[in-house]
Amino acid sequence: MLVAAHLAATAGYVNSGGYVLIGSFTSHVTGSVGRFAGDVADGHVGASMSALSLTLAFFGGAVASSLILELSTARTALRYCLVLAAEAALLLVFIFIAGLSRATHPRILDAQATLLCVAMGMQNASVTRLSGAIVRTTHLTGVVTDLAIESVRWYRWYQALLLSGASHGQPPGPPPADGKIRLLLAIAGSFVVGAVLGAVLTARASHWAMCVPAAAVGAASAFAFYQGLPARPSASLPPSEGR
Repeated sequence: MLVAAHLAATAGYVNSGGYVLIGSFTSHVTGSVGRFAGDVADGHVGASMSALSLTLAFFGGAVASSLILELSTARTALRYCLVLAAEAALLLVFIFIAGLSRATHPRILDAQATLLCVAMGMQNASVTRLSGAIVRTTHLTGVVTDLAIESVRWYRWYQALLLSGASHGQPPGPPPADGKIRLLLAIAGSFVVGAVLGAVLTARASHWAMCVPAAAVGAASAFAFYQGLPARPSASLPPSEGR
């Protein structure tokens, strides 16, 4: 849960911070596809191709992450370490390029946004793989939907509990498992907190504010590396010396 919340906060930060800096949401593809369709309808070919490039960049990041996880022969945790390290590197490259560039042309900003899209695609694919397609950390649509479903399950259980108490009947059985709803609340809350911080800090510190998510992903990569290290041998004495 802590890892999911940590990465969700990072994605929320990158998404809102990227919007403040370059005017594009980058942690999901829904907005990019909508923008692509709108630009096509308006006859803006260049803008529509830029919007499409954001979708393809997210896809490319997901493919790159999956290739690392599938083809690497390292320990599982070290594979995730590589993916997260690559994501952190992309965020640092974005900071460097954004610092050098003073251009405000929308197409140049879209080119910078592709870096963030690749990074978010890598994160989404790795977390999806790690959780068995249960957890998403780069967008909230599915999380909010699952929260609604779980809320109704709890409501029905409480309703049945009250009715059984009023009629002195059999209780409705054990309550629904609360692990999933706690995980979903942690992801949603962390994403929102990260988004607020990203917008506020980026508005004040410009591209340098992106150092925060880069450091956060780097810390997650270091944690994965530590988890992937082989277990140290026991320091206990051999049987002959311990007698």
